[in-house]
Amino acid sequence: MKLPNYERVIYERNPLIEVIAQLRFPTILRIGSQQPVEFQDNVRFEYPIFESSRNLQIPVEISSILNQFSSNIGNDLNYQFKSEDLNWQLSIDQNSITLATTKYERYEKFISKFKNAVEIFERIYNPLSYSRIGLRYRDLIIRSKLKIKGKEWSELIPEHIANEFYTPEIANSIQTFVKNLQLKTEFGQVNFNHGLVKVRDIEQGIDETAYLLDADFFTENKLERGEKVWEVFQKSNRTARNLFRWSITEELHRAMKPKSISM
Repeated sequence: MKLPNYERVIYERNPLIEVIAQLRFPTILRIGSQQPVEFQDNVRFEYPIFESSRNLQIPVEISSILNQFSSNIGNDLNYQFKSEDLNWQLSIDQNSITLATTKYERYEKFISKFKNAVEIFERIYNPLSYSRIGLRYRDLIIRSKLKIKGKEWSELIPEHIANEFYTPEIANSIQTFVKNLQLKTEFGQVNFNHGLVKVRDIEQGIDETAYLLDADFFTENKLERGEKVWEVFQKSNRTARNLFRWSITEELHRAMKPKSISM
């Protein structure tokens, strides 16, 4: 990708609904065979709420039948550690460690929290290497929340992203659509899903059309533990910023009230 290098900003009207960082590693059976007591002891002051579940890889209706014949179905335990306000969730299973937040402010704070958790994890479980490094940003452009309810999508999303909005024959008839792009980056690739989706305002009990920008940056090149892992995250963050800015118009950019910040 050869995207322009845009100025780094923080939006007062932030459209981010979720940010996720994940490291995957070769299976560590100890995580699935015993409860993560030591890990919890080290993170419970920041993530005091504990839950566990099973990662079912098959539909629930089928697994319920198979479980009658085998006790090994869906035995991959996932442990979740949540902040008291539920805005942050740290998860581990025998193949990955993941941090997700719905209250993203800036990259430095987010990656610092993940790095601290990974350092604890490495000390306890000693993964040999990482097989996948991923950073995902999910933005949802909801016009009513951004105080631009009267704007047309063609004023907010550029033609190179959604030329449908610029096609008079169908522009006013579009209900929903989602596009998927798989793009190469200098460090790996990105799955970029974007398009019109329906969202529901629970408080008002009404549906609204919104624009989703979902960018999942990752590399599946094996990396040893250490600084190179965090360099991939940093490159992903920088590329995510440029991809998002390239995917919106100047008018939408201004509507979200950007504030310049130092690098």
